[in-house]
Amino acid sequence: MNLQEIINICGDKKNIIISGHIHPDGDCVGACYALASILHKKGIDVEIALDDVPDTYDYLVGSNYLLKTIKKDIDIFISLDCGDKERLGSNSKLFDEAAVTVNIDHHISNTQFADYNYVSDVSSTCEIIYEILDGSDDTDLLDKDICEALYTGLIYDTGAFKHSNTTRRTHQIAGDIISYGIDFTDITNRLFYYKSYKSLQILGTAIKNTERHINDKLILTTLSTEELEEYDCNKKDTESIVQILNEVTESECAIFIMQVSSDEYKISLRSRNNVDVCAIAREFGGGGHIKASGCTISGNLTSIKERLINVVKRQIEERA
Repeated sequence: MNLQEIINICGDKKNIIISGHIHPDGDCVGACYALASILHKKGIDVEIALDDVPDTYDYLVGSNYLLKTIKKDIDIFISLDCGDKERLGSNSKLFDEAAVTVNIDHHISNTQFADYNYVSDVSSTCEIIYEILDGSDDTDLLDKDICEALYTGLIYDTGAFKHSNTTRRTHQIAGDIISYGIDFTDITNRLFYYKSYKSLQILGTAIKNTERHINDKLILTTLSTEELEEYDCNKKDTESIVQILNEVTESECAIFIMQVSSDEYKISLRSRNNVDVCAIAREFGGGGHIKASGCTISGNLTSIKERLINVVKRQIEERA
């Protein structure tokens, strides 16, 4: 897919929505802001439907495209960075009402849920957006604001170019983006190193709650709603926890279980070696990437932990 194909799909339609997944992260926000800005430069009026964009991304230009009121009679709905329709959350209703739907994503677990699907196994959705533009005659549409959004997605989903989804092409794109004068050091610090005091407090609680299983090959921690409320923390304040667990040298898999309601838990999974956490997440209705995935599970915490441990143990034993 290239930019012209997207333009052709949009045609002369007036009611066009871009959206991403619930709990939007750097790649989701960056891709939505970048594509909206690009399409506006081509004279296509689009709006972004994203709920609860973290203030971490306030440095990006693009929030002016955020939807102010609920739309009806949607002509085109463009989903970015979503492996399935359910990841759109409440915006899935807008997706269902749209006359034409488009799905642009980089998750290998993508269910190809739209009328037009473009899924590529690359570092990030922002890498796809760059390639969509690079494959057209409109590379001059890039500017500093768009490049900041694209760099945010690249660096967020590669863990500052540390994850195995980083390729030579990813670095080439990053180099091209940097040439537009973005402050890449500031973006890196904002996403990975600057932390609020309360995020350090909740990290301490998460470390205190750690457990090791399967001969130390699995490290796991949990946070309850009460613990999150004690420090007035939300999801944004917990984003580094699973990655820090994944840095423990003895472990092959890290799991972070965060309670979101009385019987619902958000599960984040990471691995460094041969554990396929995407396959694990899929068993619980989730998905993502081989070394970084997630899902949501309802039920009793003790039972949820036991089920997750058993699935990880089975995979480790199968490949032993």
